[in-house]
Amino acid sequence: MGFLTLTSKLPPTHSPLKRVSSHHHHSPELFNSPKDRVIATSWYKHDLNTVRDMLSTCIGPKWGEHPEDRIDEIRDSRYQFGKKVCRLININEQDTVVDFGSGCGFVTRAACEIAKKVHCLDLNKAFLDFTQNELSEFDNTEFHHIQYASIPDITDESIDKAFSTAVFIHFLYYDVLFNLIEINRILKPGALFYLDILDADVINLDTAKAFKNHLKIYKQSVRGDGNTLQPFSLTALRNLVPRLGFELIQANHVVGAEDVVEIVLKKTSKPNLPDWLVPLV
Repeated sequence: MGFLTLTSKLPPTHSPLKRVSSHHHHSPELFNSPKDRVIATSWYKHDLNTVRDMLSTCIGPKWGEHPEDRIDEIRDSRYQFGKKVCRLININEQDTVVDFGSGCGFVTRAACEIAKKVHCLDLNKAFLDFTQNELSEFDNTEFHHIQYASIPDITDESIDKAFSTAVFIHFLYYDVLFNLIEINRILKPGALFYLDILDADVINLDTAKAFKNHLKIYKQSVRGDGNTLQPFSLTALRNLVPRLGFELIQANHVVGAEDVVEIVLKKTSKPNLPDWLVPLV
């Protein structure tokens, strides 16, 4: 396994991980089994066998080798970031929202507090079980186990706002293309979509913080396994999105991690694809 092979036992239920001790009927073995393990489906070829694996996959190396010991800090940090995302795309109480790649649900919480309905989407069932437990206090959530670039449970043009945090930052050009086409399908005309990428246009080997953090991981991994950040290009995205039915209305490089750019797209139309591409989507 390329990214992590850590399998340490989780802290007891009175620790900061107490919210992970689930009473939910979905996959109780993830939270309460003697070894605190679950047989998880793969997310880009990686099994997520412990909460540590999940946290490390969601947030990367910045919280150290034992992120489960800092889960309260992580929850609050990602929740505050979620509130920022909600402001950027102006989520309100009338909105039906999609979190595309909801991970552990920490960012999603901010949207759940505001929106009428929040759909949590993820490729990995273990992540969804974790998120369902994490957001169990909310009655405005639905959880969808999806396949690559396919969201069959969500009908055409039914979503007011969508966001995808720390997901597109792992994508190659092909992935960006296919996933944006599918996201365009579910968004209403004029809907806003937040995403972030690692901008190859501005990577500087002396100062590229996010790139540097993942370079060693990439060297030790199976190439293209999806767990490392994949440099994309803001220039390439600007050129691509009009063909996919979007207008790029905001792009801000993150202070302190200038190689990361936060982007807001607005749906303007359905994709205008060349004939050769239509059969592939």
